[in-house]
This record gives sequence, C-alpha cells and structure tokens, in this order.
Amino acid sequence: MSGKGVLGIAAGVILLMVVAYYAMPNPGKKALRGEAIAMNNVTSWRIRTEVSSNGRLYLTRTHVAQCPDKERIMEMGPESISEYVRIGDDIYYRKNAAKWVKGTPGPDLFTPFPTPRPCLTNPNEPSSNPPGGAEEIKQWIESDASDGSISKGEIAEFKGTSCRQWGVTRITSRNSLGSYTACLREADDLPVYWKDPGDRFGIYFEWDPSVPIEAPDLNANDMRMPTMP
Repeated sequence: MSGKGVLGIAAGVILLMVVAYYAMPNPGKKALRGEAIAMNNVTSWRIRTEVSSNGRLYLTRTHVAQCPDKERIMEMGPESISEYVRIGDDIYYRKNAAKWVKGTPGPDLFTPFPTPRPCLTNPNEPSSNPPGGAEEIKQWIESDASDGSISKGEIAEFKGTSCRQWGVTRITSRNSLGSYTACLREADDLPVYWKDPGDRFGIYFEWDPSVPIEAPDLNANDMRMPTMP
C-alpha cells in the first residue's frame, strides 16, 4: 500500500474517532440539564447565600418559597437587615427595624447580585406567561451546560447529604473566566450547593421544606432582631 493510502486510512480513522467522541453524551452537560428540570419540579425550597471577605462571613441572604407565588427574603449585611415578603401580587418590605411597607421596593433594598428562584412566577404578570423564576434558572444552567467546560468530581458529604461534585468553567458575559462547583444529588440531580473555588461565594439549597409564609403586620414596629426564615 502506498504512503498516501496509509495516510488516507489514518486520517479516516482519526475523523471517525473525533465524530464518535462528539456524538457521545456528555455526562456533565446531562447532569446540569437534569438539575434545571429537577429544580422546576419542587414545591418549596430554602436557599441560603453566603458571601465572605478575607475569610470572614460578610453577608447572608436566606430566601424561602412556596411555589408558585409565595416567597420571603431576609438579607443580613454588615450595616443593615432587609426583608421582603410576596404573597401572590402583594409585596411587603422593610429595612432594619422600620415598619413594613406594602408596595414595590427600590433597587437598593438588597445587595445587587442574583440568586436562583426556581418554580416561582413573577408578580403582576398574567398567569399565561412562563414562570419567571423557572425560566431564569433554566437559562442560567443551560448557558453553563452549552458553553462551559464541565468536569466530574468526587462524591462529597454536606450536612448529612451525599452529592456528586461537578466543576463548571466558562467565559462570563464580562469576558472573564469564571468557575464554580455544583454538588448534585445523584438520585434526582437537585443541587446541594454551588460554591466558587475560594469559598468566597456559596449558595446552599434545601428542597421541599416546611416554610410558612404570611403577610406581615403593617402596624408592627418590632425592635427585636428578626429571625431567618
């Protein structure tokens, strides 16, 4: 056989290997897409976000919800406490020990970073519209699954729950390299936590907990420290 024939066969084998490789299902992408589906099928949740600076906890935000339209948020920062309650289209909020206000808060109520809102609707939107929170989280995870590099990690244990770690790395919208670890329960793909490599930012999940959410007393002026939901 001529040298050209050998090279042609070799090239064909390499091409088949490349095609086969890209045709194989990617377990990381499958896991992330399963995560998005699983998160939209829950009925209640508690999501706690922690931000640390110089090794010390700087800010915590606890967000609880009864899907599709009841939620409560409490954020404790270095200088203020912010609270928010929504029941259907009725929204209530307050800062520190001030009285509750019924209405839409300004953009400065919470620290400006997003947290997941799986299976929640958006207030004041027709019920025929796609659920706002469900669509948001679906788009976040789909972007990571489509554009990110996903590596399979070890089994981890967190507060008595076992989960599989997945390392996700991708170019962010600001054209910088971003990465985090998603630890997903292998039984149902629900996340236990998302954490950045330096543990400066972490999001921790509880699924289907009991989270009573009621409208606050607009006349109350309670100076006691509020409790996390």
